Amino acid sequence: MKKNLLAVCFICAAVCRLFAGGDDLLTGLDAYSRGNWASAAESLKRALVTMPHERTEVLYWLIMTESSAQNYQLALNYTDAFLISAPADERTAEVSYQKGRLLHLSGNYEKSSEVLYRFTADYPDHPKVPSAYYWIGENLYAAGAYPEARKVFSGIVSDYPKSGKVNEAKYKIVLIDQQAVREELLQIIGETNAADSETKDDSVKTEQPLAAADEARSEEDRKRDKEIAERLAALESKIDALTETLSQLSDERDERDKLEQQQELERQQALERQQQELERQQALERQQQELEEQKQREAEQQALEQRKKDLKELQERTHTLEKVYEQRMKGAK
Repeated sequence: MKKNLLAVCFICAAVCRLFAGGDDLLTGLDAYSRGNWASAAESLKRALVTMPHERTEVLYWLIMTESSAQNYQLALNYTDAFLISAPADERTAEVSYQKGRLLHLSGNYEKSSEVLYRFTADYPDHPKVPSAYYWIGENLYAAGAYPEARKVFSGIVSDYPKSGKVNEAKYKIVLIDQQAVREELLQIIGETNAADSETKDDSVKTEQPLAAADEARSEEDRKRDKEIAERLAALESKIDALTETLSQLSDERDERDKLEQQQELERQQALERQQQELERQQALERQQQELEEQKQREAEQQALEQRKKDLKELQERTHTLEKVYEQRMKGAK
């Protein structure tokens, strides 16, 4: 009975190990948590076949995996498959946002904005709405629509001041303002060159030397020069303000990077502690199992020795009975 029970236990343990080893979803998630995108994708693709009942879950993690691996077109294919197969899933909003972001990363800016605007309309309270507007701004910026992009980025700063995208939106605003300053400066240079060229032409026509022509400049020319000087001074003030803002954003980004690095270090340390605790627990379980197996072997050995002893005693009793029987037979004769 004990042997049968032990055999059943071993069979159950083997079956459990078999199912655990065949769980492609868990294997894929483990690889994903370690940043091994290729291994994660391979396991998750197998899970689509081996675990059809978990199709929605597998598709979601394939989107995240291929996106992290920068395989944007593959990720987009999985977003479409997810939205078709599970339109009522609680993660549909998240997948819709991811589709808009992936379209931007794939260079399809117009389609990306279309998807993201629909996302903000369908899920106005979703925590990813500020991020959706950020990618809309990026679409406009990439398309060269700088005024429209600045308006979107400014909206993020004013409407979602606690969003994680505020710092990035401010940075984009600075880049757009820099572009505006550059364009205005080029315009001033062009106007100045045109005015100088016109002055030279007038001096040639009147056959006056340049110095005389300069003295003869009209009040309108002096007003123009003053206006240009004021515009240049204003541009210089803008450049100073932009430089200060960039410096502040850079400091904030450095602080955020340090915080993220510290958090990542703490996370890694926590994972290492968990791994060490898991290994320690597994070692204890192995020791316990070995101890139980040792006790089982000792019990079986003791049982075997007891049976040998019982057989020996039985043999001795049989031998004694044989002698008694022989003596009785002799007495009967």
